[in-house]
Amino acid sequence: MKRLLMIAVLVAAGGLKGHAQQEVRWGDWKTWGDQGNGTYRNPVVPADFSDIDCIRVGNDYYAISSTFQFSPGMTILHSRDLVNWEICGHAIADLTQISQELNWTRMNRYGKGVWAGTLRYYKGRFYIFLVPPTRGIS
Repeated sequence: MKRLLMIAVLVAAGGLKGHAQQEVRWGDWKTWGDQGNGTYRNPVVPADFSDIDCIRVGNDYYAISSTFQFSPGMTILHSRDLVNWEICGHAIADLTQISQELNWTRMNRYGKGVWAGTLRYYKGRFYIFLVPPTRGIS
């Protein structure tokens, strides 16, 4: 019991800070992404892009990410080097295009929306397949 109490006190006081930990200041651009000298540090993008799917088309990379119950849906990202990403747009402007049940006036949206999309490119066209969990694959 004394040992458990001592560990709790050390953790609360910050006494177990390991050498592997580093202070992350999100306002300081040098703590993540492109370092400007040919190197990068993870995370390359300090954001939550869940269920990401990425493809290469020529010299460009494109990715999509789940947005779940939030509109606009399915974030589309672009990069030329897999480090510097920009948001190009969204595949779905308003989730009510899928179902009126996904309207903000309802309070039963959590865990619904769009999940785990996949992005493909074929003969000059992009295709996105997405999964509304209550309706199956579209």
